[in-house]
Amino acid sequence: MPRSDRLRATAACCAMAIALPASPILADEGGEWVSHAPMSIARQEVGAARIGQEVFVAGGLLAGAPWRSTNTVEAYHIDEDQWRFVAPMSRDLHHMGVVAVDGLLYVIGGYRDGTFTPVRDLLIYDPDSNDWTTGRLLPEPRGAAWAVAHQGKIYLVGGRNHLGINQASIVIYDPITDQWSQGRDMPTVREHLTATSAGSYIYVIGGRNGASTNANERYDPVSNTWRVMAPMPTARSATLTATFGSKIFVAGGEVPRLFAINEVYDIPTDTWSCQAPMALPRHGIAAVTLDDRIFAPAGGVVQGLAPTALVDSFIPAPIPGDFDGDGLVNLTDLAAFDACLTGPDAGPIDPTCRPGDFDEDDDIDLTDFAALTQSWTPPF
Repeated sequence: MPRSDRLRATAACCAMAIALPASPILADEGGEWVSHAPMSIARQEVGAARIGQEVFVAGGLLAGAPWRSTNTVEAYHIDEDQWRFVAPMSRDLHHMGVVAVDGLLYVIGGYRDGTFTPVRDLLIYDPDSNDWTTGRLLPEPRGAAWAVAHQGKIYLVGGRNHLGINQASIVIYDPITDQWSQGRDMPTVREHLTATSAGSYIYVIGGRNGASTNANERYDPVSNTWRVMAPMPTARSATLTATFGSKIFVAGGEVPRLFAINEVYDIPTDTWSCQAPMALPRHGIAAVTLDDRIFAPAGGVVQGLAPTALVDSFIPAPIPGDFDGDGLVNLTDLAAFDACLTGPDAGPIDPTCRPGDFDEDDDIDLTDFAALTQSWTPPF
């Protein structure tokens, strides 16, 4: 099928998901949304990152008029499914970049108080001391940008400056030297965008410059170059975006309406598909990849201001041959497959071996090995 036809087919598939009720989730779309303990405070336009066994969610806009933001930070314990407050930031912020590098949480830029006035702040939280320090200020104020941690550095892309001008720039922070540098501008100007690190690259997806865009652009930090990739089927902004295995999941978002769709970009093949839509459509979310799922705290449940404390996560559809559930079929899975290998007529296989039974004949044999090699995740 030509690429243009594939994109139309994918868009049609996901468009059908929009019109369907949020529950029940259709099994044939793949994957599953599950609920977790709610946050203490309803908020949207937040930032989040994982450190150890906790996910830290910082700042955000609160419910009610006039527009208000918060300096509070809540930490979610992954194993215990519980939230707690940690030391607050030094100012109320929303629409900021949040990442974790080497056990520290970095909060970058954003809008202050309940206004849409961008700031240059770089706030650094240490979970061990439960205390905040500051880093070198951004080169210029920036709000509604997106921050990505990639190979020890922090990349802040797009956003809006203090003059109200949307940006195509990328600025790079080195935590070791406490210095900022400038990267090459991305092809598409935008704010309310999202970005994610995958393999050797950074992918910047969606956002808006007035109208929403379906742009999908890949940045190579080594060569400081951009490449335009297959566009997202549905233009939207303020989405949930996260890398899981060799795929990038882009769910929810807004403009021109609130979306539930969950479009999936396959990195090695540069193609899109879709999986189960969000159980509760939202925008202004900060997704965090965990070991077996994508964690999605809070967000806005209508276009504009309507924050929620709801927290859920998306468990992607299983991949044949992926024994450890990390979204990849690689050497770890080959070792598991080898341990499951059976002869003919060996009887029912152990449930842990099911990912290797491609033809579902209750044997793990050479036929399945041939299928395993076809499912192998190529480098990306």
